Amino acid sequence: MSRTVIKNGNIITLDPAIGNLSTGDLIIEDDQIREIGQNLDISDADVINASGMIVIPGFVNSHIHLWQTGLRGIAGDWTLMDYFHNILSNIGAFYRPEDVYISNLIGALEQLNAGVTTVLDWCNVVNSPDHAASAISALTETGIRAVFAYGPPGVFEREQRSGSTLKHPEDLRLLRTSQLASNDARITLAIAIHGPNFSSDETTAYDIHLARELGILATMHIGAGSYGTEDRGVCRLATADLLGSDINCVHANMLSQYEYQLLAQNGCSVSVTPEVEMQMGHGLPATGKLLDAGVRPALGVDITSNVSGDMFTQMRIALQMQRALDNACLLEKGETIETVSITTRQALEFATIDSARALGLSDKVGTLTPGKQADIIMLRTNDINLFPVQDAIQAVVLQAYPANVDTVLVAGYPVKRQGKLLHPGLAQLQDRLAQSSNRVLYEAKLLSAK
Repeated sequence: MSRTVIKNGNIITLDPAIGNLSTGDLIIEDDQIREIGQNLDISDADVINASGMIVIPGFVNSHIHLWQTGLRGIAGDWTLMDYFHNILSNIGAFYRPEDVYISNLIGALEQLNAGVTTVLDWCNVVNSPDHAASAISALTETGIRAVFAYGPPGVFEREQRSGSTLKHPEDLRLLRTSQLASNDARITLAIAIHGPNFSSDETTAYDIHLARELGILATMHIGAGSYGTEDRGVCRLATADLLGSDINCVHANMLSQYEYQLLAQNGCSVSVTPEVEMQMGHGLPATGKLLDAGVRPALGVDITSNVSGDMFTQMRIALQMQRALDNACLLEKGETIETVSITTRQALEFATIDSARALGLSDKVGTLTPGKQADIIMLRTNDINLFPVQDAIQAVVLQAYPANVDTVLVAGYPVKRQGKLLHPGLAQLQDRLAQSSNRVLYEAKLLSAK
């Protein structure tokens, strides 16, 4: 049995039964947290000196398309319709399994570097079973914890934009009985479906019933832009008795308040990806509407073809956007702002325990609690942008960024130490990603030959 002690850290557990320790120790045995307290026995243990560090649970990114890592920044001036046309209807068709592998590999490493220890990888480029296998292989290699959401092929607009009858590939069954059979493994399985905004009701029902037959999460984009105001997909799901705690909705910007209440009543989770939504025309992030209905929002990045991949940014935008909306309502009534509507602790919980709950992983990750997996990150407080730290949670949410992340552990195993990723051969891997990206964009006629 391996034993590690994180010593003398400023520990934010996010577990209300434990609280926070301005100076405390955390014992890891094998892959689990065993004890949190002060002046703990460190005999027979490897010691990580956490003096001058904030220790928090690893971030849980509840929605990201890792296969788009090689497309970084091309969608910065695109609307949602541009995205459908350029990436889902064009670029995705040119991805080979090896392109998915290198994109997922570098994308997962970027997440780890930024303190994200768990991702839901919404992989909608499964053009063949080999594409899925390559994505899973990359996730496994990096050491990240992941929910692999097995999606539809990367050709979207021609066949699947509205009322599609294209059911989910049956290859999912083989994965569930072989490589991703266990719900307790570091890499687990989910199904990424088109859902009621993009499929016929019969197809949506088939896909959700398939997920339930296999005992896995079903995740879908829903309620963004005009798809929210015109389609009323949540009502259709409720009428068909398809809502439940195994349903994860993404975006949900333009739903009616009745639909938010339906999601709450049925225990559904919702992943908010605020930065992408604000640019592309999804609508304003639904953070406040969800809270009003009794749904704790999860947070995600969505697409690095558009925005940065770190959860610090998403926390900040979600928090301050909702504060601004709530302040504006009061100001329009001529009222004085007496208090903020959402706290920094809530924002940190969105990115940790609430996102873990959305993925069905709250018994494993999301808080620093004895018995849970040792998914832990440590931030340097002596960095000039953080020093001096007067309030650790406010520092993490409003002041920190990925460069402050010193150490990252997943299941007790170090993947980043002293500010450096430990994965070998990063420069060569980056070269492979650049070559892949250039070839795909050239074949899609969005890049001239180099």
